[in-house]
This record gives sequence, C-alpha cells and structure tokens, in this order.
Amino acid sequence: MAAAFVAAAFAVPAAAQEPGSRAAQAQPDSQPRPRAATQAAPVYPVGDPLALTAPVSRAQYRVGPGDVLILSLAGNVNRVHELPVTPDGAVVVPDLGVLRVQELNLDQAQARVRDLVARNYQGVTVALALLRARSFKVFVVGDVPDAGFRIANPATRVSEFVPAEAAAGVARRNVVVRRAAGDSVLADLARFRQMGELAANPALLEGDVVMVPAVNETVSIHGRVHFPGVYEHRPGETLAEFLEVVNGPGGFPANAADTLRLTRFVGAQEREFHAFSRAEALGAAGRGFALRPGDALYAVTVAHFRRTRTATISGEVLRPGTYPIRPDTTTVRDLVAMAGGFTGEASLVEATLRRSADSAQVVAETALERVPPELLSDDQRRLLQTRALADPTVVVLDFQQLFAGGEDALDRTLEANDLLSVPRRRTGVTVLGAVAQPGIVRHAPGLSVRDYVRLAGGYSRRADRDEVTVLRARAGVRADARDVSRVEAGDQIVVPFRRRRDPLQTLQTVQAVAGTVSGLIVSYLALRAFLFPDNDAAPR
Repeated sequence: MAAAFVAAAFAVPAAAQEPGSRAAQAQPDSQPRPRAATQAAPVYPVGDPLALTAPVSRAQYRVGPGDVLILSLAGNVNRVHELPVTPDGAVVVPDLGVLRVQELNLDQAQARVRDLVARNYQGVTVALALLRARSFKVFVVGDVPDAGFRIANPATRVSEFVPAEAAAGVARRNVVVRRAAGDSVLADLARFRQMGELAANPALLEGDVVMVPAVNETVSIHGRVHFPGVYEHRPGETLAEFLEVVNGPGGFPANAADTLRLTRFVGAQEREFHAFSRAEALGAAGRGFALRPGDALYAVTVAHFRRTRTATISGEVLRPGTYPIRPDTTTVRDLVAMAGGFTGEASLVEATLRRSADSAQVVAETALERVPPELLSDDQRRLLQTRALADPTVVVLDFQQLFAGGEDALDRTLEANDLLSVPRRRTGVTVLGAVAQPGIVRHAPGLSVRDYVRLAGGYSRRADRDEVTVLRARAGVRADARDVSRVEAGDQIVVPFRRRRDPLQTLQTVQAVAGTVSGLIVSYLALRAFLFPDNDAAPR
C-alpha cells in the first residue's frame, strides 16, 4: 500500500491539482496575458542545462535550498506532501514541525523525517524522495570563449561547461573549481575523458567559480599509445601517472614496442635523453620520475605486428583460394600444393604470377607514368614505350619447366598479395584482323606466324603485313611477329588493317610542302640580292 502511495505521488503530485499550484498556472488560458520583460541568460552547453545525465544517487546527492522533496505517509495515516527546502536548508513537515536537511543525502534526510513521524504516529511507513532538483548559478571564467555564469544543478560536472581541449588542441588538465567555502578542487578533463574517473571531473555546487587557466606549459607524447598528443603539464605528475592517462585503463597497445624514449630540455637548446622499458616506465622507476614542462615522449611501434601475409591462386587447381604464406620462404610449388595441385585441364603455358600493384618493385617501375610527358627526356620516353608492351606486375617464370622438375633457382618465392592464375588449356591459335577467315586455328608444333595466317585464309587486300603482332599466352606480353620464332597454343596473332589515305588530306599535305619550298626559294633569292647587288660579283 505504501508503494502505491509513492507511485501515485510521483505520477500526479497532489499540488498539481490545486488551483494555485504552478502546474495549474501553466495551463493554457483563453485570455492572452502580457509577457514580462526578461533578460536571457547564456546557455552552455547546447541543450537543457538542468537535464540530469544519470539517475540521482540517494547516497551521494546532497539536499540543499531549492530542492523539492516528496513525502509519503502510509498506514494509520495516509498523506502525500511536497516539501520545498527553504533557503536556510530546512523543510516544514505539515502538522509535525521543521527539520534541517541541509547537506544531508536522501537516505539521511528520510531517516530524520522517519524519526519525527515516529514520535507522533504509530504504524506509519515513511518514504522520502527527490521530486525536483534545485538549480543554481556557477561562474566560468578564464580561457573560455564566453566567460560568465551558467545554470547548473547538483548533477552538473565541470566537463559540461568546459571543453576538454583548448583552442590549440591541448588537453586541459588544470581546471580549478573554487568553492564558496574557500577551498578548491582540481579538474583533470583528460583523465576523466580517457580513464572515466569521476573524481577528475567534480560535480558543481552553489557558489562555485570554475577557473580555466590559459595553456602555458605542456608535455607531449608521440607514437603507439592510445591517446597521443599534447597535454597540459600538471606539476608533480610522474611518468607512470602520465602514461595511465595517455593509455587509458587498457594499458599500452599490443603492438607497442618495449622501448619508451624521452627527450628533455636542460637549457635553451641543450637536451638530454632517457630510455625506459615499459615495465620500468610503469613501475617504481616511472613513479619516481617527475615530468617537466617541455618533455616529449616517443613510444615505438612494432613493425608488421601480427601481420598476416597471403597469396591467392585461381583457375585450374583443385582448391582455388587464398592461403597464408611466409615471404622469402613459401614458394610457388608450396602454394600449388596447398591448393591440391593442378587439374587435368590446367595450361601451364598460360599460367601467370602477378605481383601486387603496390609492391615496391612495381611502384618503382611505374613511377615515370605519373610524370608529365613534357618533362620526360628522350630516353625516358623510349623506356615508357618499351614498358607499354608488357605488364609490369607479371613475374617471369617458366611454369612448365618448374613443375617438370626444373632447377631450384626457378622455384620462386612468393610475396604478400601475389596472385597465381592458372587458366584452362587452349588447343588452338587465334588469328584476328585482316585475314580471309579470322578465328581459331588448330595448333601444330613447328608452324610459323605466316603458316597460321595462311591457315586462316591468308592476308586480305587491306592487311598491313609489316605491323603483325603476337599476343603471347605466356605472361600476356605483345611481340612483333618478326621476333617470334615459335608459336605456342593459346597465342593470338593480330593482323592490323592498313590505314586508309584520305585524298583531300594528301592534297593538302602536298600543297603545304610546296608552299614551304617556294617560300624558301624566294627567301634565298632575296637574301642573295641583298648581299650581292652586283650579280657579276656574286659567287657562282
């Protein structure tokens, strides 16, 4: 029954139904009322400054002037009362008396009210709760964009009014909260943000002045920690305490090396260097080493930490896919073995091993392609033309010789992200372009390029016989037909069409050449006449 009274009290307070209550005054009125002139207070941060960020703790919340409590009596006496806390920190319990509750938490205030009720009634259950939290002003001054007063409540903390970083990006660690009683507490917003310590982000009270000093002296940390950056120096802080802040509750990242280095200025330009292991920095040595302004720490990273390297094989193998490798150890043979070997349709002639496009070798080979053409020398242009005939990612490898028991020197090791492609075997040679019957011609060992063109019906009338090229199935490169001594299965012979000549363009070219020659003759005669006015004196 007592629980029902408390629930009813929180759901619809009795005072909300009274004609003179604040709830009744807030109801819309049919008659418009003049608005009183008010001065808007600054709102910081954006949002409701009185919104509670978490449920109020009965053990931690301290009652003060402006709070409104709700009292429920159930049993032989059934009543619900709203008890506003007076400016001097007391509540008036109807029919029973006045009690001082200033600075008591909710449990202590409830116990005091229970004692008062017990002296006057028997068999009554007492429940006391916070109905509305009080609001008050605090002043925020110093290095903030809009110094002045803020509206707070007992659940408001320093971080809600002060940015965690200064305008220069330096983490704030020396915010001072000066209490009305004369004492002060220090707020460390970096420790609160990165470690979650509420003690480093104190709650605000009536009469507090939050003083935000300008950033003056700093320490920095770089490298593999969870929160690298520049921090305000806190006087007296040790290396171990600082590392707790920059790493948070999880400690050093897993890929941080065991070495921590520190540089310190001992003069205007002179520096001294210190080195710690992680155990030393977090242990007794670090707790006895006080940081100074200007100190810089460097946490080393372990390169390629737990990096998984893989290579992929596709095409005519029993189990195509991606497999783990060890660079400089795993070979092409090993990769094929992991994939279960080749199928009966595998074409080792056409198999290719391609290197990752971001490997250092490929990047170096293709660097010239990003240079503007006008900045290239003649040699560089010829080099680019030569590379355009091949794929710079292809590794030269004779798969037939390799898997026929060739020399170990041909058994190449793999690199990360290599791709081994094994296509299906093709039994013919493709002849395309300006031939009578383009298509696939059956492969026969010993035949030349001309033989395959003849089998495709021979050259057409528009064939450009001087520009015939062969696209080699092996490594996918292009070669001039005159350089191909042996045609292999899967090769493609391309016979281009001869470029047609435009009669009008030919005429224009002839006219342009004739005009140029005529101009040169006229210029020569004019120069000769100027230099040798007497024609007889001119050299013959």
